[in-house]
Amino acid sequence: MYSIKSIRLYFFSILKLFFLSIRNFYFQSNFYNKKLVTFIPQRIFYTPSSYLSASLITGNSDFYKITNSPPEILWETSPKDKLSFENLHSFLWLTRLDRKNSKSITKNIIESWINTFFNYHSSVWEMEITAKRIIAWSSNADITLENSNKFYKEKFFLSLIKQSNFLVKNLNSLLNEPSKIICCSAIILSGIIFKENDINYKIGIKELEKIVKNYFDENGFPKSRNPEDVFVCIKYLILIREWSKEAQKLIPEFLDEIIKKCGSCYAMLSCSNKQFPLFNGATEINHKNYDTFLKNLKYKFNYKNYEIADLIKIKKKKFEFFIDCGNPPPNNYAKQYQAGCLAFELISNKQKIICNSGYGKYLSPKLNSLSRSTAAHSTLYINDTSSCSFQKNKLINTVYGSSLIEKHKIIKKTYTEDKNFYNIAASHNGYEKKFGYIHTRSIKILKKEDKILGTDQLKKTRSFSSSLNYSIRFHIYPNTKIVKTKAGNSILISLPNGEGWLLQSKTSNFEIEKNIFLGNKNKIINNESVSISKYLNEEVVSINWEIERVN
Repeated sequence: MYSIKSIRLYFFSILKLFFLSIRNFYFQSNFYNKKLVTFIPQRIFYTPSSYLSASLITGNSDFYKITNSPPEILWETSPKDKLSFENLHSFLWLTRLDRKNSKSITKNIIESWINTFFNYHSSVWEMEITAKRIIAWSSNADITLENSNKFYKEKFFLSLIKQSNFLVKNLNSLLNEPSKIICCSAIILSGIIFKENDINYKIGIKELEKIVKNYFDENGFPKSRNPEDVFVCIKYLILIREWSKEAQKLIPEFLDEIIKKCGSCYAMLSCSNKQFPLFNGATEINHKNYDTFLKNLKYKFNYKNYEIADLIKIKKKKFEFFIDCGNPPPNNYAKQYQAGCLAFELISNKQKIICNSGYGKYLSPKLNSLSRSTAAHSTLYINDTSSCSFQKNKLINTVYGSSLIEKHKIIKKTYTEDKNFYNIAASHNGYEKKFGYIHTRSIKILKKEDKILGTDQLKKTRSFSSSLNYSIRFHIYPNTKIVKTKAGNSILISLPNGEGWLLQSKTSNFEIEKNIFLGNKNKIINNESVSISKYLNEEVVSINWEIERVN
C-alpha cells in the first residue's frame, strides 16, 4: 500500500519530469543560448594561481603529458562510467599537465571542446561539472591564452561567460548543498576574472552566505552528517578566500568564521591514514596532499571536542575509534545518508581494522541501495532490515533523490571518561515499530591498553508475531587476514603492518562471510566480514564482545 505522501510525490515527480524535459528542450534552443551571452569580455584581469586549483585533485600529484592525437577523439570516445566522465569534462586534470610542454595541445583540446559543446548539452553542462570546468579553465588561462589569436580568445571568453551565467540562472535548482558551494565558487571566480562581470561576485557571495547559514550547524558541521562533505566544503571555501585575497577583494567575515569552524571539523574527522571514517555517504579520499597544501598556505586547524554532530572519536597514541551515535539528517540533506546507526570503525597504526562498507554512489543503483543498508555497517540489525526505511520508487528517486520514509531516533546517549575507561552508550528505536525491540550499544575503551569491550543489547517493548533473528556484523578492511579459532568464539586478525588483533565473544560463535567493500568510489573490492547471528525470542538479549591487540 502506498501512503498518501508517496502518491503525492509520485504525481509531482511526473509533473517535474515533464517540466524538466521542456526545460531541457528550451536550454538547447538558440534563443536560450543567446540569452546566456550578456557581454563579450576583452581580457582577463585576474588569473588565479594554478596551485590553488591543484588542491582540488586528490591522490598522486605527478604531472602528465598529453598526446598529439586529434582532440576530438576525447569527446567521441567519452568514458561510460560516471566518475570518469565527470573527471574528463571538468578539466581539473589540467592542473596535472606538464605546463611547459603542453600549451598548444591544451589550447587545442579546450578549443575542440568549445566547438563541440558551445551550446548547452545536458550531461556535459551538468552544473557541478560546469563549475569545475570554469575553475580549471580560469586557473590555467595563462597557458592557453599565451600567443593565442583574437578568434580563440573570443571563443574562450564567450564560453566562460555562457557557462557562468548558466550557473547563476540555475543555482537554486540544485538540491545538493556541497554542489551549490562548488557552483558559488565558480560564479564568484567569474566575477573576479572579468571586471565587467563584478555582479557575479556579489551574487556568488550573497548565495554562499545563505548556504552557510542554512547548511552548517553551530560547530561548522554539514547537516548531512557526511564527513566527505566537510572535505568538499572546506576545499572550495578556502579557494574562494584565497582568490579574494589574491585579487585584493574584501574577505567577508562569515567566510573566515565558517572556514575556522569547518576546518576544526576537518581536523577532528581526519584519520591517521589520511582518510575519513565511512559514515553517512563518505567514500575513501586520501587527503595527505591537501594537508600539505593547507600547511603551505599557513592554515592550521585544531579541534577541542571529541564529539561533533554525534560522531564520537577516541584517539590515543596510534589507536583511533569512531562511532556514529546520531539521528538521520532532515530529508533535504539525507540523499546520501546510510542507515549505520551505532556503527563504528577502528584504526591502529594508520591501518584500518574494522570498517563500514562505504557508499556505492558511482557504481550501480543496486549497489548504491545495498551500501545504504544497516547490514553494510559494523553494527547490529534485525531480520536483515535497516534501522531506517528509504524511498524505493525509481521515479521519485530520479527526481528528488532517495529520501527517508521512516527514521530511527536516538533515545539516549552518554559519553563519559574516568581513570581507566572511555565510556560510550547509546540506544535507538529503529526496530521498535517494526519488531518491538530497542537496540543499545555500550562501548568501553581501555586507556592503558588497545582494547575495546562491547555490549549489544536488545530489549523487547512489545510482542511480535513472526520469528525474528539478529546479526551483529564486523566488516573487516580489505587485505586483512582473518582466521577463526577452533573454539569458534574468537577471530585472529592479522594486519599488513604485522599487528595481531583478537575479536572474541565468550557467549557466541562467529561466522566469516565473503563481502564487498564499496568505499573506493568506483571500485568493488572483495573483503570479509565477521558476524554473530541468532534467533531472537527473549525479552532481553545481551551479547558481549571484545577486540584487543595481541602483538
